[in-house]
Amino acid sequence: MKKSSKEQRFDQLIELIYGSVEDIDQLGPAMQLMCSEIGAVAGHYIHMDVPTREVFNSVISDPAYTAGDAEYRDYYSRIDDRLQWVATGMTGEWRADHQRFDERFVRRSEIYNDFLFKYGVRHQIVSRIGGEAWESEGVSFLRPLGAAEYGDDVREFLARVTRHLIRSSALRRSLRALNRQKESDDTLLQHLPYGTVLVDTHGRVVLFNKVASDILTIADGVYIKSQRLSASDAGADRMLSAAIAQATSPVSRRGEWFTVPRQRHSQPLIVSVIPTLMGQTVDISKGEEALALIILQDIARQRLPRGAILQKIYKLTPAETRLAEALLDNQTIESYSVLAGISRNTVRTHLANLFAKTGTRRQAELLRILIISGSQVADYWAGF
Repeated sequence: MKKSSKEQRFDQLIELIYGSVEDIDQLGPAMQLMCSEIGAVAGHYIHMDVPTREVFNSVISDPAYTAGDAEYRDYYSRIDDRLQWVATGMTGEWRADHQRFDERFVRRSEIYNDFLFKYGVRHQIVSRIGGEAWESEGVSFLRPLGAAEYGDDVREFLARVTRHLIRSSALRRSLRALNRQKESDDTLLQHLPYGTVLVDTHGRVVLFNKVASDILTIADGVYIKSQRLSASDAGADRMLSAAIAQATSPVSRRGEWFTVPRQRHSQPLIVSVIPTLMGQTVDISKGEEALALIILQDIARQRLPRGAILQKIYKLTPAETRLAEALLDNQTIESYSVLAGISRNTVRTHLANLFAKTGTRRQAELLRILIISGSQVADYWAGF
């Protein structure tokens, strides 16, 4: 049976809501569809730190209200005398402002008189759709001045959509965590401050980072021969082969470390051989194969730069590290967004992650922590 146009619009709405998991801007057209159903002129999504009122992400449904969105994010969010009511409600509960704030409050409120009324809007209905204890993701809808208050028909429609909004919020949080982990995993070897080489059970090189490339190119102590990692010293080469075999054994894998003498330097290379699948059994019949991670430490050259220090201490992703360094270089969110070629919403997401990982709430506090961390552990590399 062919779906009615109303059912088709609802299906399109749900598709956009779940599309916002990967692209938050899709909430814009999703809220616009909802506006047409409930008689609102604008929908507003906001993700913020409630205690500090720092806005991480903000999406408005109608481009005509973009200036208002920017004003709220940059100023009015900090003086909004309704914020505790707006941002701390039960997840999934829709609440209308006329149920909480009487006309006396409205007449005295800066948020109504200097902001909402300026854009010709009045009645608002809001719901918290997700967030952790200290943050909030919420959606609100605004009706124009003179319009009727939100009724039961609006609440019935919103009730149909709410569970999808809540689930999309949860999926966004999960995706952010997965993306951070994937970004970290994909670039870990390239950002480590020492040489790293992945080899298979036969010692054949699978992957290596830039620092390892420099060490292997010099070929003083260790090098690649016939695709295999080898040591110049015969005794060290035997230890390397034995350590790789032990680290990639089908069972009872364990790591090992030793030094490799060099001809051009008095200080030897420190070589650590680490299993990549500690405690896991490898099923050879299924084509599984364990790898070994070889860490090459050149004490003569190794020293962590500022970004690597912060990345190690706070477990930052490369994107978060770049933002931390930009803030330390006195860049603003806006200037960094332009220079990095990314949206301000993306920058604010990275900033939220920096706050969470450093245990800070405000940008000034974050900068102080980063400065102290970078200066006090300049020799942190010695602990690796």
